[in-house]
Amino acid sequence: MGVKVWRWVFTLFLMLPVFLANAWGAELKVTSSTHYLWYQDILTSDNERDIAEYLRINVTKLDKEGKVNIYAYGRASKQISSSEDYQGRLYYFYLDYRDALNGFLDLRAGRTYVNAAAISGLIDGAYVDLKKVGPVGVTLFGGRDVRFQEKKEISVRGDAITGGSVYLDTLLNTHLEVSYARKYNDTNTARENVGFDFTTTPLSRVNLYGYVKYDLIAEATNELLLGMKFNPFQSLIVRGEYYESYPTFDTDSIYSIFAVNQYKEKSIKAEYVLNERCQLSAGYAREEFNDGATADLYEVGFTVKPIQDLQLDVSYEARNGYAGQLKGIRGRAAYRLLNKATIMAGADYDDFRREDSRNGYAKKYWGGLDWEITKNISTVVRVEDNMTYNYDHSYQGLFALNLKF
Repeated sequence: MGVKVWRWVFTLFLMLPVFLANAWGAELKVTSSTHYLWYQDILTSDNERDIAEYLRINVTKLDKEGKVNIYAYGRASKQISSSEDYQGRLYYFYLDYRDALNGFLDLRAGRTYVNAAAISGLIDGAYVDLKKVGPVGVTLFGGRDVRFQEKKEISVRGDAITGGSVYLDTLLNTHLEVSYARKYNDTNTARENVGFDFTTTPLSRVNLYGYVKYDLIAEATNELLLGMKFNPFQSLIVRGEYYESYPTFDTDSIYSIFAVNQYKEKSIKAEYVLNERCQLSAGYAREEFNDGATADLYEVGFTVKPIQDLQLDVSYEARNGYAGQLKGIRGRAAYRLLNKATIMAGADYDDFRREDSRNGYAKKYWGGLDWEITKNISTVVRVEDNMTYNYDHSYQGLFALNLKF
């Protein structure tokens, strides 16, 4: 999107919700977050500086029942250390109408995010949820496919996403949904998927869930997930999952001609709350690749509060098998001052031994401050130093000023 066009869009983004709020006497809430970033470019090793403005605008209670609302969120940014033009992203800007037609219809129109087992994406269009059609519900969505590259939007005319789903909510907190979607690149069909997802709670402490996505053009199961969350008693949560994926690509992508491998993973994770000051976690995953290649991933960690306002988080991860070894430890500390400010610091250490690439280690040290100056004004400061095979020292940081109106 050109800089002049973006300025018009950003002006509309700012003014339209304000105008509607004044015209209908609705509630207007604005959140601004202004960021200043400095970092070292990994390609050029130059020191770069960016400034970015994130703006969220909510206009609520456009009607007496509070069913009609407008939500908007976007970013404008510039790399001030170069001659780069202003860049912008409009993440969403839509009208939300809930429980229309006597509670049978939800509608979102504008730039909105849609998510189904068959596809997910950002569209300039509409999402309709027709509820309580007998025992089932029906969703329909469609519009221009919005895609971003780094700091700007790259969609062209003819990019689109269309689809819908049929779902059933029934006993035992059970949700079943079948979905279909088609994606177009410059008016040409790029993807056609079907999907199914479910969640159910057959017992009070057991939740089963999963989804599958099938690519009709590639005639392959693109993704499959089956999981169980088990809460045998209040302080323990155990989660087991089976996941597999087979990458497929848009029909006009150069990557669609390459051979790819199927990936499978079996994992189990547990979280145990020892008491209000200590929490433990552990996990194991078995990774499987084609041709019998495998790897094992182990994770352990704990969170502890030795005193009231101090929290320590420490985790260790080790991976052995296909492509080499990786192990590392990560630590984080956060201390809250007078209920207004939190001081944080941490360190990461990774040691990697790859079969087909470089060997070495990486370290990162970081610190930060979150300060709530008033109820509506706060600041965030982050600084860090990275030491890797690329840099002896690479410094980067962030300063953010957050305002609420």
